Amino acid sequence: MKETFEVIEWMKRDGIIEEYAIAGAVGALFYVEPVSTEDVDILVNLNPTQNSFLVSFEPIFSYLHEKGYNNLTQEGVEIAGWPVQFLPVSDSLTSEALAEAQYLPYDDELSVRVVRPEYLAAEATKLGRLKDIQRIGSLLEIDEFDNDRFRQIIQKHDLAERWNRVQDMIDPESEDPRGPTIRL
Repeated sequence: MKETFEVIEWMKRDGIIEEYAIAGAVGALFYVEPVSTEDVDILVNLNPTQNSFLVSFEPIFSYLHEKGYNNLTQEGVEIAGWPVQFLPVSDSLTSEALAEAQYLPYDDELSVRVVRPEYLAAEATKLGRLKDIQRIGSLLEIDEFDNDRFRQIIQKHDLAERWNRVQDMIDPESEDPRGPTIRL
């Protein structure tokens, strides 16, 4: 995965993407125990082409093609053996998640931008799939998770109703106020 991250950093350095953050299951790996995943989600801010509201992935794919990364899969473009999905900022939550992302060490030589755990949990709340709900449960238990920040994100982005449903699925019987649930 290191080479995949290095290519993403090159894309930023070379001006192909303005900013990025690792999201999804791979983003969560920086905070919680590994889970099975089939791809790497990279949140990017793609500017619309001139006189259009449409964004274009063409600069990304052209750059990768020039570097020899030509294999497209159902999950995305393969970079160093990993399918990579470039996810454009699509709403206020993903825009804020990208802006608030932080550099974290991948190993001794490389640091990469990663979505903060509270935003990973909020996005997972928005999606609400079983694998997302499981990820939320893991994220809630880490020391780095800021419950107050998460509560603010959920309320700001109108996810309180979804969160209440997800919360009941994570720990419906919890009576421990220090437990992994956060009541709004």
